[in-house]
Amino acid sequence: MYATIRVLRNIMYAARENGGNLIRLCGSLGIVPADLSNGEKRIEGVRPVIDLWTEVISSTKDQAFGLHLGLKSNPSTFGVLGYLMQSCQTFGDAMKEIDRYQKTVSGWITYEFVSGKECELIFSVNPLWWHASPHTARQAIDSAMSGALSYIRILTGQRIYPVSAELTSDKVFSKAVYENVFQCALKLGSDKNRLTFSKALFGMPLVGHDESLYATFAQTLQQQYAGLTQPEKFTDRVRSTIIQDFYGKIPSLEIIAAQMNVSERSFQRKLQQEHETYRSLGMKIKHELALNLLRNTNATVHAISEVLGYTEPSAFHRAFKNWTNTSPAQKKLSLE
Repeated sequence: MYATIRVLRNIMYAARENGGNLIRLCGSLGIVPADLSNGEKRIEGVRPVIDLWTEVISSTKDQAFGLHLGLKSNPSTFGVLGYLMQSCQTFGDAMKEIDRYQKTVSGWITYEFVSGKECELIFSVNPLWWHASPHTARQAIDSAMSGALSYIRILTGQRIYPVSAELTSDKVFSKAVYENVFQCALKLGSDKNRLTFSKALFGMPLVGHDESLYATFAQTLQQQYAGLTQPEKFTDRVRSTIIQDFYGKIPSLEIIAAQMNVSERSFQRKLQQEHETYRSLGMKIKHELALNLLRNTNATVHAISEVLGYTEPSAFHRAFKNWTNTSPAQKKLSLE
């Protein structure tokens, strides 16, 4: 069994933002920071995954880390599979794609979708992991279940909560924390880890189906990366590394510097020598992507803000006005 760096680094980035040490996080997997740039690299076996989650909980001091991580998840974390999901016609169609291709991402967590009188999302962890370390396996299940709420919001454009939530565990550190996330009563000691929704969820249309938003986003990233395969300036090398690793969020300076095998001090000095800062470079990348999506898709401003990693459209509006002195809607009109 294995997990890809694409999925594991999402855990590591979130842990780093909450007090984790990148070197120790990488060491738990037996890799170095430079390996994070290879999203398709596989980490085989259960021990590295257990060690990573153990280090994550120890360094962040957050017993609900899995739940909190899932709420910030984006389908683009799944790479090509994520973009495929977002181009589907209905939520049920997207779930079928996960069912078909989920093993291309990881073999440790399994998703099952059942449509009957209600819509059930069932989450399982490989028994080998569960028996070896139920505490860390529980974190992965928590992340998958809260992540489902995030995917539903991004895919449908609506905040939809389950009518019931169930865990196989007999006890959790705080039942109230789970119920606050799921916005419904939590049943413990169930036969399955399950979220149950109204049957209408399966047929709900996806916001990205007719807009081709995510396909355009993926294509834009590929084109920008292709144009920087042999960069000469240090700024171009940084830009190339960010774009290669961009899934709606600019990675931290520490992560990009580590991937490039450069100390943070040297990294910042080299950017300054080319009259650039890491923050301004990240904003330029988001600005260019935003303009490209406004120009080449029929996506709503809300949808574009989601794909660029903004949790609220108002934050995207503020950033866009700082870049252009106008609103996204007004800019869209001028580009037509």
